[in-house]
Amino acid sequence: MRVHSLSSISLLPVAISLSLACGGSIDNTGATNVDAGPNGNNGDAGAPTADGGPVELDAAPSLPFPAFTPPNPPRVVTSNGAVLKSPRFVPVFFASGDAKQNMAVTDFLKKVGGTNYWAAAVTEYGVGPGVSTDPVQLLAADNPAASITDDQIQGWLSAKLNANDPAFPKPDENTVYAIFYPASTDIDLQGSTSCQAFGGYHNNITLDGAHQGLDVAYAVMPDCGQFGKQTGLDALTGTTSHELIEAATDPYPQSSPAYSQVDDGHFYWETFLGGGENGDMCAQFSSSFTKFAELPYTVQRGWSNKAVKAGHDPCVPTQPGSVYFNSYPILNDNVPYSFGGPQTVNVKGVKIPNGQSATVELDLYSDAPTSGPWTVNAIDLAAQRGQAPQLKFAFDKTQGQNGDRINMTITVVAASTRNRETFIVSSKLNGESHIWLGVVGN
Repeated sequence: MRVHSLSSISLLPVAISLSLACGGSIDNTGATNVDAGPNGNNGDAGAPTADGGPVELDAAPSLPFPAFTPPNPPRVVTSNGAVLKSPRFVPVFFASGDAKQNMAVTDFLKKVGGTNYWAAAVTEYGVGPGVSTDPVQLLAADNPAASITDDQIQGWLSAKLNANDPAFPKPDENTVYAIFYPASTDIDLQGSTSCQAFGGYHNNITLDGAHQGLDVAYAVMPDCGQFGKQTGLDALTGTTSHELIEAATDPYPQSSPAYSQVDDGHFYWETFLGGGENGDMCAQFSSSFTKFAELPYTVQRGWSNKAVKAGHDPCVPTQPGSVYFNSYPILNDNVPYSFGGPQTVNVKGVKIPNGQSATVELDLYSDAPTSGPWTVNAIDLAAQRGQAPQLKFAFDKTQGQNGDRINMTITVVAASTRNRETFIVSSKLNGESHIWLGVVGN
């Protein structure tokens, strides 16, 4: 297992561009290679009999849904730190904040920990239902400055808790202090500015005095007004839900990380999506931010190792009636992937020397019948980011559905300086898209 960087703080980053159905350097051949039937025939009739009639073949067995399940999908893994088995949320509001919005957030926090949404997002990681205390409503003397750093937030919160400030419920191993900063305050996080580079983050402090050595989780939510496609209260509760499911499953990212990263074989998913916690892995998809009938607030769905392994939408819970579909590449080679200086792990990919080509099989699956076949394409990440293309793609066909296979030929047109290139397989149907990632090693 790679070493977790103690300088990393889990945050909700600004969404990256995932408009994958267009753009990129894609070469689709448009070949019409007909799938063989269950007995190797392209048609549904058998060879003719002596009298010229067709041989009656047994009906093809119906395919299950999903027809395939990813054999080795990405997983959020633990670094063996503790999780919060019985989370307790402590909302903290400043006098200069939006009082009406704070009332709604208070209601949200009192309800969210007991919902099916919460259970779906965190139970498989060992986290139980969450509860909320009454809010800490600070006086004007505690109003934050127009600009504040995370170091200052840590110092302020540590001082309050170390001194047993009566306004704050006493901390324990299950407490998360959820601090809501007013719109008048910008937060500097290691040189990045709130509402520009990130919408929220969580971290931990270690107390002294009467609480000597106690690690305490906290989450910081700036009032952005708009973040991504969410506005107003939706933006705030969406961010808050992201930070809470991560604070519960990885409460101490600085001192004792838990479910903080993606398995080594899929590390590039973490770098592409902006983080490896269960919230990060779904945060870049607008469909992850939604409302459920049980809770009248926007929340962000979280990554489920169990769901992705079973061939379902990895971002849970799913909306009733939704059908998940995707296409994953069969990647069997070990590709060295360096990060954080000298550290290197082997990720699953395909080895292709510069200037050469290789064919990769794509397996298509859905967890229920779709309205029709979906369109499959691939995008070179370098080209998607506006850089010179590194990969070119060709397909034996560009549409399919549950149980189909597509052959994708990858050509390395220009090796990167690190001799590895990332690509994105995109599956699109009726305006809905899902992706899978892959790496080429040279």
